[in-house]
Amino acid sequence: MCLSVYNGADKIANALQSVFDQTYRDFDVLVLDDGSSDNSSEVAKQFDCRVLTIPNGGRGAALSRMMEEATGELVALIDHDDIWLPEKLERQIELMDSSGASLVHADCWYLHGNGAVVERNLHLPVSVCSFDHILPSNEIIASSAVFRREEILVSGNFAADTLRCCDWYGWFVLAPGRKFAHVPEKLVRYEVLDTSLANAGYRFYEAQHYLLTQKILPRIHELFADLPQSQANRYKRILIERSGIALSSMASAMEKKGDKKAARSLHYRALKMAPKVIRVWTRAARCLVS
Repeated sequence: MCLSVYNGADKIANALQSVFDQTYRDFDVLVLDDGSSDNSSEVAKQFDCRVLTIPNGGRGAALSRMMEEATGELVALIDHDDIWLPEKLERQIELMDSSGASLVHADCWYLHGNGAVVERNLHLPVSVCSFDHILPSNEIIASSAVFRREEILVSGNFAADTLRCCDWYGWFVLAPGRKFAHVPEKLVRYEVLDTSLANAGYRFYEAQHYLLTQKILPRIHELFADLPQSQANRYKRILIERSGIALSSMASAMEKKGDKKAARSLHYRALKMAPKVIRVWTRAARCLVS
């Protein structure tokens, strides 16, 4: 089990306790303190786990380092502010063993800072390709993922130079030629804070666009090499379209900041990449006529 933390001393004990409350017990725990300025490491050391402290390098660097430092055959990720249900690992490893999957993930409850609780109930047929778990958007919640460590290392590991969408990149490089599986049960309580990366606005969509255009699209011939050409072409179109949607979202964020010039430039680029997406057109039209 791998957990990276940055200034999470107030939450990490609950996350770790949920790990040690698992009905499946054959694991060890690695906690990577990513340069915290609080006492996250001291809290983690109260548990039976190995604690590694490094200078702050961001989420991608932390994920990459944990894959190198971990020793188990399988890796399960958990964020420092999330909670696992006691049967999580047992359910997932049962499915991993029976299906031969390289990665197994599950559903969750999204716990918002305003007290709202949203259920995530994903419906994925057993027969779908591994890429259907991550396209057109990433359906794999990092804190629900269990995967084979050696396979992600052989595939290239997580990208150390990414700060956001880091897990998505890891699933892309792991997917080719491998099976992903989904447990249709809510096994994680996933905390969504106003300050979380998923709510980071412009920066999040900028990171998404960077990942798709600079990390994934240049490798599509390699990533989709084993797929029928028609399927590979469909995924390529989806990737380009998603890149355009990310640009459109960046443009909307710039509008909110009052920078209409930058927003219009981003809207034009978005329209070129995603000309068939209605919301890209409506966002652009709203900006261009104002």
